[in-house]
Amino acid sequence: METRPSSLPSADATLSVEEEDFLKTFLNAAITVQRNINADLSEHHGNLIEYTTLRQLAGAPVRRMRISELAAATHLSVSWTSRVVERLAKRGLVRRELVIDDRRGWNVIATDTGIDWLTSGKQSYASSVRRHTTSLLDPDTVRTVTAAARVLAGLGDPARALSRPS
Repeated sequence: METRPSSLPSADATLSVEEEDFLKTFLNAAITVQRNINADLSEHHGNLIEYTTLRQLAGAPVRRMRISELAAATHLSVSWTSRVVERLAKRGLVRRELVIDDRRGWNVIATDTGIDWLTSGKQSYASSVRRHTTSLLDPDTVRTVTAAARVLAGLGDPARALSRPS
């Protein structure tokens, strides 16, 4: 099934004006939203990468993930994730422990202090996300953009993603 709009050429060596505009606008929006939320969180509650990292750990079984799994879940490199984990560990929000069965990898575990920190930031995070994203769009647009983003991230079926739920 063809999922690309027919107005967008697929075999051309260059992007159309519409394609260039889409990519530029999409990337600019993603970066701007991240920067705005990061700025809001940094006023009182660390930064977006730290918050997102701790959210991933809080949602993991027994609040534990391997560094490589955490890196994949947060879309960061393993080395960048290690630096974030080191900063969080210095503040007592996570702890690291050697993986028992392979002794080469490290697990990261959210501490009770880390869960408290995460909980105390939930309202700031939610307010910031709403202020910079969902409050600016009507509910149908939020659903459409979410579906499109899932397709672009490889998380959804392009044929079903943009159809309205029954």
